[in-house]
Parts: sequence; structure tokens; C-alpha cells
Amino acid sequence: MPWRAPTPGRGGNRRPTARARNSTVWTSCAGACARAPRAPGERTRKHRLPAEPGGETISCNSGDHMRFVVTLLTLGFILPAQEPSKQTAPAPQPIIRTAAQEVLLDVIVRDKKGRAIRDLDVKEIEVYDEGARQSVTGFRLVKGTDVATIAPTGAEQKFYDPMRQLRLVTMIFESLDNESRPLARQAALEFLKNPLEQNVYIAVFMIDQRLYALQQFTNDRELLRKAIVRATTQQYTDFVAQSAAIRVELEQVQKDISQAPAGNTPGRGNPGGGGTGQAAARMAQMTLNILRYEESLTRDQQARSAIFSLLSVIKEQAALPGRKTVVYFSEGLTIPEAVIEQFRSVIGAANRAGVSVYGVDTRGLISEAMNTSSMSMLDSAAKSSARQQSVAGEAVTADQAMVFDTLRDSIHANRQQALDELSTSTGGFLIANTNDYRTPFRKLAEDIDTYYELSYVPQIAEYDGKFRKIAVKVNRVDVKVQTRSGYFALPPSAGVVLAYEMPLLHALEAAPLPRTFPYYAAALRFDKQNDKLGYALVIELPMQDVTFTEDKEKNQHRAHVSLLTLLKNPKGEIVQRFSRDVPIVAPADKLEGFRRGHFTQTYHVELAPGRYTLESAVMDRESMKTSAKRASVVVPPAASGVRISSLALLRRIEPQGAQADAEDPFHFQGGRVVPTLDNSIQPAGGGELSYYMVVYPAASTADKPQLTMEFLLDGQLVAKATPELPVADASGRIRYVASLPLSSFKPGNYELHAIVRQAGTAAEERASFSINP
Repeated sequence: MPWRAPTPGRGGNRRPTARARNSTVWTSCAGACARAPRAPGERTRKHRLPAEPGGETISCNSGDHMRFVVTLLTLGFILPAQEPSKQTAPAPQPIIRTAAQEVLLDVIVRDKKGRAIRDLDVKEIEVYDEGARQSVTGFRLVKGTDVATIAPTGAEQKFYDPMRQLRLVTMIFESLDNESRPLARQAALEFLKNPLEQNVYIAVFMIDQRLYALQQFTNDRELLRKAIVRATTQQYTDFVAQSAAIRVELEQVQKDISQAPAGNTPGRGNPGGGGTGQAAARMAQMTLNILRYEESLTRDQQARSAIFSLLSVIKEQAALPGRKTVVYFSEGLTIPEAVIEQFRSVIGAANRAGVSVYGVDTRGLISEAMNTSSMSMLDSAAKSSARQQSVAGEAVTADQAMVFDTLRDSIHANRQQALDELSTSTGGFLIANTNDYRTPFRKLAEDIDTYYELSYVPQIAEYDGKFRKIAVKVNRVDVKVQTRSGYFALPPSAGVVLAYEMPLLHALEAAPLPRTFPYYAAALRFDKQNDKLGYALVIELPMQDVTFTEDKEKNQHRAHVSLLTLLKNPKGEIVQRFSRDVPIVAPADKLEGFRRGHFTQTYHVELAPGRYTLESAVMDRESMKTSAKRASVVVPPAASGVRISSLALLRRIEPQGAQADAEDPFHFQGGRVVPTLDNSIQPAGGGELSYYMVVYPAASTADKPQLTMEFLLDGQLVAKATPELPVADASGRIRYVASLPLSSFKPGNYELHAIVRQAGTAAEERASFSINP
């Protein structure tokens, strides 16, 4: 749902969606840090002192180039196991050219009785891209029996590309009720009964507000059976522990195998659940990336967890060739108006990555009409509208205020329709309205096993990010072609790009960078995580320069903000990427408070020592104006002895939810501090200046760290204090917040200097701010 204006209150306004690692905060105040934040139930320490770092603007040329493979899945049926034929060379593989993006399609063709057709000739195939017929550059039949086999002594081996022959199947179970769980379990176990070849690797995930891994990729059916049972019987708390354990195992597997000699081929599945050799290393790395990318998307948007969890699974499979399938067990998929664009991005990402989605409606046989939810919402909207017109002069109720949102959402409320669109648009099919899953899952197994693979090079004059429709026709009567619907025209270096990110990427390529409205971007340093340093990337947008468009019918104003953050290494390669698209709705009587607010987005990353470039872009989608910035970030080697984080000015402290992450660098006393990068302070109506830092005591000594704060005005020391630090928390960190009355400051430019000493070691940080007249 769109954001709505929060209720004004002491310390500013906000719409809370903050989560660890990736958090968004809405605040509103007359000036930056006009009032002191306080943790729930906690008093802040005060002394006569105050912070904010700056950034160096540099230029950087992006050199990131990635191959683009879009796959249209179409397929035949499973062949029985055969003796390896004599063959001394691998089958010809389609070539991905560097001069243009070659589109690689998987095609499944069946006759009118549903039987797979396996004798097609390339002359019978027609491919259309945006209505224009394309020249097919490669065409072959891929069979599940084309796997690694060990020939008897003295016989010739059958060679093949182990990575290209992989078949990846990702089972995803989305929080099911007690009635749906048995049907989902039955369907998944039915799939395992099919005679799958040894190169089919299956993983099991669970969505319950977050994405959890219950089984990494394996072809061990007993491990998969146990994971399916856990996904359909256990509770949320069990998933958390199991996913964390798998993540630790994957990190170790990926580390060990990546150091082993290359050239090993996938195996039957070891006790750890994965294959062997480079294929297993790639699958382990891919699964880790799925979990990491999902964190960056869903921690601050839990209502959209299904969409972003699917996107995480799809995005990370783009790097691997071969057949890739997602089996999505769900009670249906409801797509509100506010997330339609993200839903379309999932379809586009799947088509770009070569992933087919097969939706499974776990409600089984449904007696109620498919559009019951839609009709109910339409009826509700009609009644609310009637009440609003018939009762004049009274307060508007919540449902009356949302009548137009309800009308729009009712169009997309058919839970099976969205699931069907997701499936058919990506080359899969919907499995629904049945309690007997044997036939549809047999067809699914056939789709995974055997299919046609063809390629062509589209003539794309400009990568404008628009959707390009694909059609594949077969010159035979009474045949059904299972294909993908198309793809977004994105540059080869773009990877998986959401639709709203495209203009932001264009902005970062412009010279000079556009700067049509002000915003702030910075990287705040925290302590080391393993062999890396933790950083918080912060984007802050003052809402006073954002366009609000009046909607007189609804008595409200709307705004729409998109942002993109890229972190690049010295080679120009993207090492971290985050984005956010936020529709905002402000009732007319809250508009001024909303304009005084600040939109703050934070991301938590871990970086190895070295130099990076932080690129950011923000778009006001109501005015179609964009601003972008580029700054350098230097990550030093991890220091020994006592250490200190960056100093951060604070806008406020907010309560944190039940699923708060203790590793969040802004976690404090059961709440969460909201930093501000706006270091120009207007002391309107008194208030206080607050700042935050984290002290990391040396573990080698029992001596207590000592803090010294120095306060300089125009370079001259005007105050000094030695406040006592609180006791370290369970993780050994000392999280410190202090507040200073703004009445004690006269106008000028200030510098805050923090020095921590412990057992002969010292660390220091500086931050600057200005007090306006």
C-alpha cells in the first residue's frame, strides 16, 4: 500500500518501516535534529558538547559488462535411461556474442493430446521479436539423458558441458494454512516420484515474511523429502534456525570447493546435500546470493515479501546456464495496485534469467468463484462511496478515504489470476483446481527433462528498458508452444533491472550528473564483520523539494520517489546494489507536515579493505526530475586495539519490531537510531542536538575504554568533556547516544572530535555541522 502521512508528534513524524540491514524511515521536523531522540524507556546522556562527515566527489567510468541470456522454456518428455553412446565431442552449444545480446530460448512443443513433439526441424520454427521475424542462429533438442556418465574401461566417454546440462529446480512454499499444507506436501512429494535424471538439483525454500532456505541444491531425494515435510509442518521459528545453519554450511562449502582444482562434474549428492566440483561451488554461491539479495529487498517491505523473495531466487540464477525452474506453492497471489510494477519486474527478471515459474495453487478444488475477493472489494467500495455521498459534514472514515484504492485493488484481487499470469508469462503453467497432482507434475518433470533450445540476435537500436514481446510459432497444425512472453530491453551490463531503475541508471551514465534537487548520500563506517568492515549506506531526501500532485477527488496529494545505490570497486564492477520505489500519499491536512519531513533509507553492507565508488540517484517521478551523486569510499584495514565507528548526527530514535536484527549497526536500547546527513541545523524552538557512535573495546584487555569529547568552533576548542561510557552489550559493543541543548550553541561552523583510549591504544573520529542564525 502507498505510504500515508504520519501523525505529527514530538520529535518528528515518520511512517515506520525500518528493518535491519535495509531500512527506510520517514521523519518530519522543522529542522534537522530539532529535538533530542530517546530510546524507549531510556534517558540519553547529556554533556556540554556535539557531528557529520563529508564526501569527495569524483568521476568514474563504469566497465561492468555481463552476458544477457533470456530463456523461453518449451519442452518434451522424459526419456528412459539409456546406455551412453559413443561420442568424442560435445554437442554444439549456442554462442553468446559480445557485439550484441543473443537471446537464448527454451521451447516446449506439445500436440493437441499433450504429448511432447521431439522431431522438429529449424525450418518449422518462426521467432518474432516485437512483431519482427528473427533469424534463428542456433537450434537443438536438449534431452535429460545428456548427462555425465562413466564408461566402462576401454570404452569412450560421453563428453558434455557440466554447467550447461544442469537442471535447477527451486521449490518455494509460501506460508500455508493448515488446510493447504497437506495438499502442498502431497504435490511436492509426488514430483519426487518422477524418474528425474542425476543432473536435476532441487532446493527447498520457505517464505514467511522472509525467505528461508530449508535445503540447498541436491539430488538426494531423502534430504529433499525431509525438507518438504519440514516446510509443510513446522513453524516460523524452526525455519529461522534451519536457514541460518544452512547459510553457515554453504559459506564453508563455497570456500572449500572454490579452492579445489577446476573441472569436476556434478555428482549424485553428498551428505551435505550438494554436488561436487565447480558446479557445486557455483550452486552454493548462488544460494548464498539468493539469501543475501533477498535481505536487501524485503527487510523493509515485509508486505511485499513474496514478490521480492521470488525476485531474489530468480535474479541469482541468471548466472548459471541450463534449465531453471521455480515451483511456487501458494494459496494464490494478490497483487495490490502499489506493487504491480514490481510484479511485472519479477516476470521480466525471470524471462531475462531463463527461469520458468510453475505456480501451484495449494487450495486444491475450489468451490467458490475465482473472483469472490474482487466482487467483495467492489461491493465494499460501492457502499463506502454511497455512504460518503449521503452523509455530509461528518468525518471521513478510513474505508471512505480509501475507496479509490479499493476500486483499483479489486481489479487485481483474483488470487489465481496473478499466479497464472506469473506462470504462463515465464514459460511455465499453472497447476490449480485439482486434488490429484500426478498428471500436472509428470508434465512438469517432462518440461525439466527435455526441451528445444534456440537462439537469435535481436536488432535493438536503443536499450530503453521497454518490454519486448516474443512469439514462437511452429508450422504444424494442432500444436501448443510453451514460451516466455518477452523481456525488457536492458543493456548487457545491467543484469537484472527493475523497471523503475532504468531512468536512474541512465542518470548515472550522464555527464555531468543531473542535480535538479538536493539530497544526501554517505557511507558510515562500523566495525569489522569476519575479515570485512561493516558500513551503513545512507540516503536522505528532504521532502520539501519533492513534487506533490493534488488529487481533489480524494482530498489528498501524492508523491512518488525512486532511488538507486551502487557500490563499485576500482574496476568499475558493481559489488553492492540497492534500490527502492516508494509511492506516497498525504491527506490534504497533513501536507505541510509531510513537506517538512525527510525520507531516509539505510543499507548495511560488509566491505573488504580498498577503494570504492558510491553512486546514487534519486528520481521524483511526479515531476520526472532526477538527481545523482558520485563519491569515493575508502575502506581501511581492520585496526587492532580499541576502535570507534563513524559519528552520526541523529534525527530521532524509533521503536523496533519484534524481528529486529541485533547486527543492525543502528540498533540501540531496544530501538533504532535514525541518522541524518543534513548537518545544517536551524535551532527553531529550542530542542537538542544528538549524535551516535559505537565503541568496540579491545578484547585483549580488561581495562575500561575512556572517552574524550572535544568541541571546536571555527577551529578553536570551546569545550571538552570526559563522559563515562556505558557497559558493553552482549556482543561486546558500546552503543552511545548523547544529546546537547541547542540553546548553548551560537551560530557558526562546529567540529565534534571523539577520542577513545584503552590500554595504550586509541581511536578517534571527527564530524562537522553548522548552526544557522
